[in-house]
Amino acid sequence: MQARIRKALYTICGIVLAGCGEGNGSPAPPTKTVTLNASPTSYALTLFDSAPQPVTITRSYGSFTSLGLSVSDPTSLGVTVPVLSGSTARFGIIPIANTALGKTVTATDSTGATTSVSVTSGVCGRPAGLVAAQQVIPSSGATGVNASIGQLFFVAYFSGFNPVPSGNLHLIVGAQNTLEGGSLVPATVPPGTALPTPIPLPNATSIIVSATLPALTAGQKYQTELYNDPCQFPVLAGTFST
Repeated sequence: MQARIRKALYTICGIVLAGCGEGNGSPAPPTKTVTLNASPTSYALTLFDSAPQPVTITRSYGSFTSLGLSVSDPTSLGVTVPVLSGSTARFGIIPIANTALGKTVTATDSTGATTSVSVTSGVCGRPAGLVAAQQVIPSSGATGVNASIGQLFFVAYFSGFNPVPSGNLHLIVGAQNTLEGGSLVPATVPPGTALPTPIPLPNATSIIVSATLPALTAGQKYQTELYNDPCQFPVLAGTFST
């Protein structure tokens, strides 16, 4: 009888109390909270900074499986694709347009842990070289664009009467994500392409340019922006969706 009672108590301890004595259960391990740390935590850009600014994110424990990056104002900043290596992730912040009012890049890992980097710059005092842009192919507002389109065309307006076109393509993905395209090069649109109504800008020359871009995501809205001087205000060209 005593043996039966002892066996019943062992069973209760193992199932209900998860290890109160000689039962079969064991205490659950303590839950660890993942934290992320950015280095540096802020950038004060000079008016001549144009190269990606490096950022390193470290995880308090465990390895990165993904890292999402969002930008508070994606017309002013872009980000490179993060490179993950164990508990470390590295990416670059790309100056696109003036950030005198301050912007933030936020990093989020698969657990929901976040950290951020603040970015500011001085007030620009030099004239803009690229003053306006219009999206041509695809036409602004187009829907159902092939995600593998690979190349976009624009009318770019540069200061002066004999400008040398220069700059890059920047895409705003949704509300707070970004994607970088290629450099602007002079181009010719296919015959029969409808051009937008010219913008009447004094002392400016319009040039057809194109830029390559990586594969896009189906069912996504994009906004296009051209830039050749991160000191200036954003030059938005148009929108389209895939």
